[in-house]
Amino acid sequence: MSSTVDRRTFLTHSAATVGGVALAGAVLDGGQAGAASSGVGVNLATPRTGGTLRVGLISDVPNYHVFNGAQGKMDDSGFCLANALYDPLFVAASDGKTWLPMLALSATATSDYKTWTVTLRQGVHFTNGDPFNADIVVANFAAAAADPTVGLAVRPIIASVTKASEYRVVFDLVIPFSTFPISALCEQQTAYMAHPSSFSPTFTGTPVGTGPFKIVSWQVNYESTFTRNTSYWRRDAHHRHLPYLDGITFHTIPDDPTRNQALQAGQVDMILQEDSASVAALKSIRGISYRTDVHDPLDPSVNCLIVNTTGTMNQYFAWAGEFPGVPGALSYIQKGQPVPAAVQTADYHGTTGAVDPSSLTWNTNLKPVLNDPSIRKACAMAINRPIYEKVLASGVGEVADGIYRKASPYYRNPHYPEFNPKAARKLVDDYKATKGVSHVGFVIDIVSGSSSDQKVFAFIQQQLAAIGITTTPRASTQSQLIQNVIFGEYDCASWNQFGGIDPSLNYVWFNSQPATTSPAAGGMGLTDLPAGTYIAGAVNFAHQADPVVENAMLRALASPPRSATQTASWARVNSQFAKDLPYLFLNTLVVAWAARTNVQNWAYATAGDGRRCLNPDGGSTRWDQIWLA
Repeated sequence: MSSTVDRRTFLTHSAATVGGVALAGAVLDGGQAGAASSGVGVNLATPRTGGTLRVGLISDVPNYHVFNGAQGKMDDSGFCLANALYDPLFVAASDGKTWLPMLALSATATSDYKTWTVTLRQGVHFTNGDPFNADIVVANFAAAAADPTVGLAVRPIIASVTKASEYRVVFDLVIPFSTFPISALCEQQTAYMAHPSSFSPTFTGTPVGTGPFKIVSWQVNYESTFTRNTSYWRRDAHHRHLPYLDGITFHTIPDDPTRNQALQAGQVDMILQEDSASVAALKSIRGISYRTDVHDPLDPSVNCLIVNTTGTMNQYFAWAGEFPGVPGALSYIQKGQPVPAAVQTADYHGTTGAVDPSSLTWNTNLKPVLNDPSIRKACAMAINRPIYEKVLASGVGEVADGIYRKASPYYRNPHYPEFNPKAARKLVDDYKATKGVSHVGFVIDIVSGSSSDQKVFAFIQQQLAAIGITTTPRASTQSQLIQNVIFGEYDCASWNQFGGIDPSLNYVWFNSQPATTSPAAGGMGLTDLPAGTYIAGAVNFAHQADPVVENAMLRALASPPRSATQTASWARVNSQFAKDLPYLFLNTLVVAWAARTNVQNWAYATAGDGRRCLNPDGGSTRWDQIWLA
């Protein structure tokens, strides 16, 4: 399955995701490490300075003029570009347990974890000469909150960001959040600080950062060229100026086998790879070294089918009045007026429908089927995940039964439905008898032109047909597929998401609000709905609105990191997903980085205080301490 979307498409750097470095010597996937090394891609000998590194990435940014943490839509490749141009506030430690300083030096919380004071590094300047300070941080988060997509994932967590002094910033949060720095200030795109000049809606210039490189040229969807920032603020442990390289050229190579071929032919020096078959093929390429994130201290992203569990368009958007013909409750609430019962009903039920298999468009006259938990369970029981892992994923990764791998501290057996086509068919037959229908079917969104997505669909189609469910593909561009899912105009879609060094990264994707509670108390003010009704948040794309999940997450976020309560609460979220089935899990995503033998120290990086950080971090890597032999 192609990596259709990950959380970084909105704002998160998922650490297995959004690729990763093991602790020294923990994994030697292929090739030979250089002299004075402690693992594949690590060489701590005296570096050779100069030269230009050529890197093959999977994708490019939609528009480099708005390429920043506040407005960008970063996938793995986007994070790689960001690491060249910008610096984050913090980076993850190599053990994945905490945050280390970069542009920020420290983060201190109040006892309830609702207010965090962040102290910033002094003496750092952007490549245009302007200083980095508290005003910059406030401007970056104001732009993020105002962005029409990034803001949807920021506003449920951050209430306000204010300047306390020239180099201190205060984050007031909506909810207690004990791991806030590693989530929003480290592992998400909002951690990257851009010069505010690029936040203007009319900006057409070159983005400016404080990072190790600066932009020379950018041909979107082809290549971008970066040159060394000669005034970069960082030095290595021996006080040598960073970065070592003169420059980097990033080549966009969307086809997975072609990316491998480019590395083999010497057209690029280093590549990112997430396609299972192409990861497996790396071992046959001579003259390279490679490593995967399988043993890194993080949970991997998961390949799955995301399901529209309510059979409605995005109910949060309906509440906000963002759909034609649905007035929305928010406009009444903002005026202090009671919300008419008809509007409340329209917000909750008026967007019900399904994708028409004939026209492949959303049709509110159709009855959804995947909003019935018995049909979702039948689908889960019909899919032979071990066969999927062996045949379609080439044995790369492991069978997934939830959002955590089995080695995760948060993993407890969630009792995800086992493969049982006979029992699955009975569920379908019972549904038909109860509903008085003779046919059960739905549409699955896939990426057009993706051979891997086409193979996955053919496999799923065959598996579901065996239990009496008809499936129809709807192929579209990746951006259109994502838009369909965002607005809820879909039945089911190929998907890749979750993972990372801390499960708190997933909060906004699983968040839901009490429907009947007032907005001031964290609800939606739909008082005419049944008590206990929850509505999924704006970026809860599966529309799972389960108070068990929401309350477990809130307990986890309010608990000390790695405490028994936090661990048990995140485990509860996973076990509830095995009951609600908002995602039909397939297998874990394995991220690989591969480099030709002249590329040295590509799996090593340090934080601003010299301590080793997690690098690569899933599909993201840092560039300032790489050198060419």
